[in-house]
Amino acid sequence: MKTVNDVAVSRMSPDEFKAECKRKGWTGKALAVRWSKSEAWISRIGSDPERDFHWDDAVRGLPNIKKKMHP
Repeated sequence: MKTVNDVAVSRMSPDEFKAECKRKGWTGKALAVRWSKSEAWISRIGSDPERDFHWDDAVRGLPNIKKKMHP
Protein backbone atom coordinates (compact mmCIF):
# COMPACT_ATOMS: atom_id res chain seq x y z
CA MET A 1 0.00 0.00 0.00
CA LYS A 2 1.29 3.44 -0.92
CA THR A 3 1.12 6.43 1.44
CA VAL A 4 0.47 9.92 0.10
CA ASN A 5 0.54 12.80 2.59
CA ASP A 6 0.12 10.27 5.40
CA VAL A 7 -2.99 8.79 3.74
CA ALA A 8 -2.90 5.12 2.76
CA VAL A 9 -3.82 4.61 -0.88
CA SER A 10 -4.50 1.14 -2.24
CA ARG A 11 -4.57 0.12 -5.86
CA MET A 12 -7.61 -1.73 -7.24
CA SER A 13 -7.02 -5.29 -8.35
CA PRO A 14 -7.76 -5.99 -12.02
CA ASP A 15 -11.03 -7.67 -10.98
CA GLU A 16 -12.02 -4.67 -8.84
CA PHE A 17 -11.16 -2.27 -11.67
CA LYS A 18 -13.33 -4.19 -14.14
CA ALA A 19 -16.16 -4.65 -11.62
CA GLU A 20 -16.27 -0.90 -10.86
CA CYS A 21 -16.49 -0.09 -14.57
CA LYS A 22 -19.28 -2.62 -14.99
CA ARG A 23 -21.13 -1.42 -11.87
CA LYS A 24 -21.21 2.08 -13.33
CA GLY A 25 -22.37 0.81 -16.72
CA TRP A 26 -19.15 1.34 -18.68
CA THR A 27 -17.81 -1.05 -21.31
CA GLY A 28 -14.28 -1.13 -22.64
CA LYS A 29 -15.57 0.32 -25.90
CA ALA A 30 -17.32 3.21 -24.15
CA LEU A 31 -14.23 3.95 -22.03
CA ALA A 32 -12.05 3.89 -25.14
CA VAL A 33 -14.25 6.57 -26.71
CA ARG A 34 -14.45 8.64 -23.50
CA TRP A 35 -10.69 8.54 -22.86
CA SER A 36 -9.60 8.64 -26.55
CA LYS A 37 -7.77 5.31 -26.28
CA SER A 38 -8.14 1.97 -28.07
CA GLU A 39 -10.19 -0.85 -26.58
CA ALA A 40 -7.00 -2.93 -26.41
CA TRP A 41 -5.29 -0.18 -24.42
CA ILE A 42 -8.22 0.00 -21.97
CA SER A 43 -8.03 -3.77 -21.54
CA ARG A 44 -4.28 -3.64 -20.87
CA ILE A 45 -4.67 -0.89 -18.26
CA GLY A 46 -7.54 -2.70 -16.53
CA SER A 47 -5.59 -5.97 -16.44
CA ASP A 48 -2.38 -4.43 -15.10
CA PRO A 49 -2.15 -4.92 -11.32
CA GLU A 50 0.62 -2.28 -11.23
CA ARG A 51 -1.24 0.40 -13.23
CA ASP A 52 -0.71 4.02 -12.22
CA PHE A 53 -2.99 5.16 -9.40
CA HIS A 54 -4.62 7.85 -11.54
CA TRP A 55 -6.40 5.17 -13.60
CA ASP A 56 -8.07 3.80 -10.47
CA ASP A 57 -9.03 7.36 -9.53
CA ALA A 58 -10.45 7.87 -13.02
CA VAL A 59 -12.61 4.74 -12.79
CA ARG A 60 -13.83 5.66 -9.30
CA GLY A 61 -14.81 9.09 -10.63
CA LEU A 62 -16.72 7.89 -13.70
CA PRO A 63 -20.38 8.88 -13.80
CA ASN A 64 -22.98 6.13 -13.63
CA ILE A 65 -24.43 5.53 -17.08
CA LYS A 66 -26.55 2.47 -16.33
CA LYS A 67 -30.11 2.89 -17.47
CA LYS A 68 -32.47 3.05 -14.53
CA MET A 69 -35.49 0.79 -14.52
CA HIS A 70 -38.78 2.60 -14.05
CA PRO A 71 -41.61 0.89 -12.13
